[in-house]
Amino acid sequence: MAPAGSPTRLLCIVPISTTRMTDDLRRAYGSPSPSSSPSSSPGPEISFLDGRGLADCPPCIENAAQAEQSTRAMLPRVIAHIAAHKPPDGVLVCCFSDHPLVHALRELFSAGTGTVTGTVGFGVVPFVTGIFHAALREASQAGGRFGIVTTSRAWGPPLTASVADLGFGGASAGVAPTGLGPLELESLERHVVVDRIAACARPLIDDGATSIILGCAGMTALEGDILRALPPDIRTVDGVRAGIDLLSRLVWETKATLETGAVSRTEDVKMKSICAVQSTEVTSNSEQVLC
Repeated sequence: MAPAGSPTRLLCIVPISTTRMTDDLRRAYGSPSPSSSPSSSPGPEISFLDGRGLADCPPCIENAAQAEQSTRAMLPRVIAHIAAHKPPDGVLVCCFSDHPLVHALRELFSAGTGTVTGTVGFGVVPFVTGIFHAALREASQAGGRFGIVTTSRAWGPPLTASVADLGFGGASAGVAPTGLGPLELESLERHVVVDRIAACARPLIDDGATSIILGCAGMTALEGDILRALPPDIRTVDGVRAGIDLLSRLVWETKATLETGAVSRTEDVKMKSICAVQSTEVTSNSEQVLC
């Protein structure tokens, strides 16, 4: 882990072979932004890694089999990338799901051996989370209820179950699939996609949602237009931004704790389950997948 006062290094993984989503995220978050930590330290340095050029990496993730496939394809690339660069302080998997790559990386880093998993710097392995988990946490902390607008209709029930399984069901106003595939978020006319997302959000708002979670990393580039299409008192939650903010704060608190010997404030159980480095089976909960 980089010393306190130096930029936090984050690695954002887009576990698909198509590149436009990565390019959109790089434009949105690739430049250093103001730090979300309570200190004056610089914003995070964010690098991006995807499955471009990998013949066995799917172009998008619309089912559990593709999630497993993308994990098998991406894990060797992630290991090689980390081995060839400075180890990141945090890793964010940019697929709106309980993606098995999150669990695979937690298991890898928790092993504590080898050139990739060995402790570095302060002796702390990277935090790992996914945009799905980070978005749920941010939305629930904002108060009020939240709703999720997602892509394929097939994932409404599994995603609803995932929200409940992670302990956020009481704050959820529901899940509204748009019926659009992840790649259609890019290929269709922008106004068509935004109008569909806004229309799907309205029943959630009518049911009490004050926050709308964007249920795909491909919606990040559309957030401004989506927000303008919603009532003025409704906020949007982008899981990529939520993940970057969460990881940045966790890294800052860890650096401060290690430098001063002070005990950082206790995180709630949900954060620990979201970001704690723990040994988990690669296939755990992989049936609940949506990109």
